[in-house]
Amino acid sequence: MIDLLHDCDPGNDDALAILAALGHPAVRLLAVTTGAGHLSSDRTAINAAITVAMAHPLAAPVCEGSVGPLLRERLIARVLDMESALDPVRDDLARVELDPQHSVDRIAAEAAARPGLTIVATGPLTNIALTLRRYPHIQPLIGRIVTLSGAWGLGTKSAAAEWNILCDPEAAAIVYGSGIPLTMVPVDASGTVPITPALIDRVAALRAPVAKLAAELLASLRSTHRPNVLTPIETPLHDPCAVLVAAQPGIAKTVKARVDIETAPGLNYGRTVVDFHGRSVTPANCDVVIEFDVDATQEALIASIAAIAALQPGDLESGNAIPAAAHQTT
Repeated sequence: MIDLLHDCDPGNDDALAILAALGHPAVRLLAVTTGAGHLSSDRTAINAAITVAMAHPLAAPVCEGSVGPLLRERLIARVLDMESALDPVRDDLARVELDPQHSVDRIAAEAAARPGLTIVATGPLTNIALTLRRYPHIQPLIGRIVTLSGAWGLGTKSAAAEWNILCDPEAAAIVYGSGIPLTMVPVDASGTVPITPALIDRVAALRAPVAKLAAELLASLRSTHRPNVLTPIETPLHDPCAVLVAAQPGIAKTVKARVDIETAPGLNYGRTVVDFHGRSVTPANCDVVIEFDVDATQEALIASIAAIAALQPGDLESGNAIPAAAHQTT
């Protein structure tokens, strides 16, 4: 079993990743830390708190973190409005009380307490970069960072840059250059794992509050997908892939590569420059996922949600706050 901290910016696919971490038998989820990214930092923290509450009786503390990038202005995702799931305010759903500790302080505390900690990052890398700057002594204590970020090909937000990197390229440059063992899950690879109607139906068939929310999240993601000439026809699963590959490395094929982040202003700002062929004068710093076993990845997500659903005889769908401590399990 791995000790895992999930740093994220929920967002529907981040919420699914939280559920994957809570339910996976190979993961001990120590904390969920949030920051600005897909939404403002207050909203991402609330969405994480709702998601954790829906996994009752399993839980983890939720901490709010960075309100914006290190240097650049904060980007707005401009995702199409959802009719359900977690993009609108969901006052109908319970939430755990937020832990008062800042995300940066929580990351440092967990790394110090659990040498070899795995951090999965499915949002901008601001919190992790700030942690490495504020608490440099914890750097050798982090066992691995698995980050859903970057691309070896075209960008997803600009012509050159993927969203999570473009939100804070300077933070990404700090993390990718830290020397900490790093697994990069680029969108070129996670984009091959689709959210299919069959996947949604299988999750919904689990018939528990957590499964209802997860199916709603998946369906909402499908409703906003707008494929173009080079993007996948089916909606990509994305963020849960990072949690699942941390828990089950065998579901993905990786190759070592040098990855650098372009931080100079211009058309390539935020680009992940991936050197698969050893042309760089600097050594490889990443295990880059180049291929997923699609069936195994989807099955791992379903199994994680099913593990939570099996513990849920009751109904969690109310707007009342739930103390986080009430859900802690060992």
